[in-house]
Amino acid sequence: MILTVDLLGLIRTRIAELDQKLALRHGDRYDKIKHQLDEAKKWYQTTKSEAQSSNTIPLEQKQEETTDQFAKAGSKTARQEDVIKQKLKNFLKNQIKAK
Repeated sequence: MILTVDLLGLIRTRIAELDQKLALRHGDRYDKIKHQLDEAKKWYQTTKSEAQSSNTIPLEQKQEETTDQFAKAGSKTARQEDVIKQKLKNFLKNQIKAK
């Protein structure tokens, strides 16, 4: 147990040293990247919490929405196809009668 605590302390020290080196080497760019990473972590945690509380997975929800949109588009296309076929039939009938 003591070895684990010592190892954990050593790892934290190394991380702090690396953080300082990166900050010195890259300055503002490093700070901006760290900030963006923190924002991404917050967004992930929020999204994860929302998904767990609503008992849905965002990807599955998006897939369902997309499937519904495609189904509606398919229905609309089928109706338009029927209208065009009827107009074409009427046009051809009129052309045959006119001859």
